[in-house]
Amino acid sequence: MLARHLKSEAGSRHANPLAVGDEVEVEAGEPGAMRVVAVAPRRTFLERSTGDSRGRTQIIAANATQVVIISSLAEPPFRPGLVDRWGLLARRGGLVPVLCLNKVDLGTHEEAERAIAEAAIPLEAVTVSAESGSGVDRLLTLTAGRVSVFVGHSGVGKSSLLRRLIPNADALVGTASAKNLKGRHTTTSSRLYPLPGGGIVIDTPGVRSVQLGQTDVGEVAAVFHEIAEAPSCRFRTCTHRTEPGCSVLAGVESGAIPNAVYARYRKLLEEAEVK
Repeated sequence: MLARHLKSEAGSRHANPLAVGDEVEVEAGEPGAMRVVAVAPRRTFLERSTGDSRGRTQIIAANATQVVIISSLAEPPFRPGLVDRWGLLARRGGLVPVLCLNKVDLGTHEEAERAIAEAAIPLEAVTVSAESGSGVDRLLTLTAGRVSVFVGHSGVGKSSLLRRLIPNADALVGTASAKNLKGRHTTTSSRLYPLPGGGIVIDTPGVRSVQLGQTDVGEVAAVFHEIAEAPSCRFRTCTHRTEPGCSVLAGVESGAIPNAVYARYRKLLEEAEVK
């Protein structure tokens, strides 16, 4: 149960007043129930835009340490653009992004290395197979003693990995749709699991897309280290699209910035509703 003033305070900014990981103060309410009367300030947060006309956001998790972006090498195929988006949202909320590439048993080592290299943001990465258990020990090391939020596209195997990390976890395990390989939503709400060796995992529902909401150019540029580390442009407000004296455009022309990286920057910039 939630106090009325908390509902009204959060309603204008967030679609949900509480999130998994929030630290709250409660008091006795109706018989057999407790009422949340206060929410402590969030040290970190992971949120995404709801896409509604009010510009509200959905708080996915609070007070976590890192966001583990679960992707798959195949079935469904690796989507570097989704890694870009989750990486931006993680950094926005003060979280460290980590890439976990699952289903490496469906491809070669070289294919896994190429997929990791495609991830624009420079981040720690681990390759695993929930099917065989390969790499799970490394993932346990990365999550030990930390509060980790597991996010990813539907069907990438988040729940299967959770079963590997916590053998007695009651997470449901689904299968990817053979028709479209986009996967089914196995987890329907965020849940918190303590890890046997210390640490916590917050498992979140699989998504097909991630909306960033209002985002500035600097946030988008920071995702791509080749662009973030380029020399200063002539104009401080440069969007690196058509402006004269743009060092990023010069870098693309000279080959210092790969065309594929710049194309992803442009796509993310256009989708981020930048003003």
